[in-house]
Amino acid sequence: MTGTADTRAFTGFLSTYLDRYRPLHLESSYAWWDANVTGSDEAFARKARAEAAIIELQSDRAVFADVERFRDAGLDDPVLRRQADVLYRTFLGRQADPGRQKRIVAIENSIEQTFNTHRSTVDGRSLTENEVREVLSGSEDSRAVEAAWKGYMAVGAEVADRVREVVELRNTIARELGYANYFAMALDLQEVDVDALLRLFDQLDDLTRAPFAALKDALDARMADRFGLAPAALRPWHFGDLFFQEAIGQGESGLDAIFQDRDLTEVARAYYASLGMPVEAVLARSDLYERDGKSPHAFAVDLDRAGDVRILCNLKPSTRWMDTLLHELGHAVYDVHLDADLPFVLKEASSAITTEGIAMMMGSMAKNGEFLVRGLGVAPSEAARLVAAARQSLAAEKLIFSRWAQVVVRFEHAMYAGHDGDLGALWWELKQRYQLLPPPDRLAPDYAAKVHIAVYPAYYQSYVMGDLFGTQLRHHLAETVAGGADPAATCFYDRTEAGAYLRDAVFALGNRHPWHELTERCTGSPLSAEAFASLYVS
Repeated sequence: MTGTADTRAFTGFLSTYLDRYRPLHLESSYAWWDANVTGSDEAFARKARAEAAIIELQSDRAVFADVERFRDAGLDDPVLRRQADVLYRTFLGRQADPGRQKRIVAIENSIEQTFNTHRSTVDGRSLTENEVREVLSGSEDSRAVEAAWKGYMAVGAEVADRVREVVELRNTIARELGYANYFAMALDLQEVDVDALLRLFDQLDDLTRAPFAALKDALDARMADRFGLAPAALRPWHFGDLFFQEAIGQGESGLDAIFQDRDLTEVARAYYASLGMPVEAVLARSDLYERDGKSPHAFAVDLDRAGDVRILCNLKPSTRWMDTLLHELGHAVYDVHLDADLPFVLKEASSAITTEGIAMMMGSMAKNGEFLVRGLGVAPSEAARLVAAARQSLAAEKLIFSRWAQVVVRFEHAMYAGHDGDLGALWWELKQRYQLLPPPDRLAPDYAAKVHIAVYPAYYQSYVMGDLFGTQLRHHLAETVAGGADPAATCFYDRTEAGAYLRDAVFALGNRHPWHELTERCTGSPLSAEAFASLYVS
């Protein structure tokens, strides 16, 4: 077949495929949204039916043979060639037994529904996740924080059998497709090399080990004083967070007081407007506050790849939720500003790495001095008092999260590689090694209480690589757009040229380029830990 004939044939194939796929995608997306905002059985059932239909379509061997042929044809047009490659990686993961794939979807939906409706029973009271977090971050009663932590972790035991089943099913599918295990397959389909990823995590381990140990020593002393305990008596529930993934108590108290009486949505709206990226339409479509049955987490989603971009939050007036709101809106503006002329297949972020990088960069602005002054009207004298604490808090946050991510990524790597011991024991071995956390007084499947392990597998490395991408991009913006400004000092407030660069050099390109090519295009160099280290470790 000639190049012109290949192009015509692929264009026709795309049209036929999208006529079948697009309605299923829309049904699945809107059912997923409804399931997360209501927790209803009916919405989860709709989602499962649509996902089963997508599996049937994308597991069709004849359709995959066409995709593979077009991918190998070397199409002349780079946009068509990229679409063929994206479709190939999408379809490849569907070529295993459809029955197993549908079983995975059913288990994931049931686990997600359990998380959405779980409430922690503490001293006869039923607490939401937000309420548990408030106890952990605010109480000085050791017994109360232990009860709250264990009440939440009970969800792990509730879903653990289903998690183990779905892990085995994912591995079976990966092996059917010629991969060593699911972790290897998932990263390959995300255009991430496993060996390169582990080398990067080893590098970050070396960079962060000593500064984190010093931070942990100081935190141990503060927590021991707070609870009236010897440092050796501290346990996981004494560190202010369910998984010790956030820097609770690292200078946040003063910031929390500033956000306490603020309308977080108005603060975020004004900030994004100052960058030339209004978010009013996104906020109007979104679901922002806590209620029964609703997912306790936060996310952003482009439901139709045609402008219906929304976020889900459970906002409270705090630094944590200011960060989260800015983070999710970072995902949202990425989706909103995808080039309208992009073909449907490429109308998405280049990778989870790039969209998480933007989101993490934007979320970090909640602890930026310029953001406090320009975005919240804090007096410069008061802001100066808070900036040192805010910078310390942000650096601690990045260190703590980096060490926590080591746990998740290395746990998943070992779990899917066939770890033959107790997974609960492995979880706490890794938490001791990378987070310096003593284990609790009982062995339980606490790993299963982290929703990503169950429902969003092989994703967590995207947060870390995204943070590297975001800090590298922030340095580039400070140097080239903000006239050499200190990247730690500026949030680019009222710099519409920074927003324009993000729109034109990152967002608009969608998935036209693999993430590593996009990184070099928009930051001028390959992804590395250099900018991250200079901003948060040095």
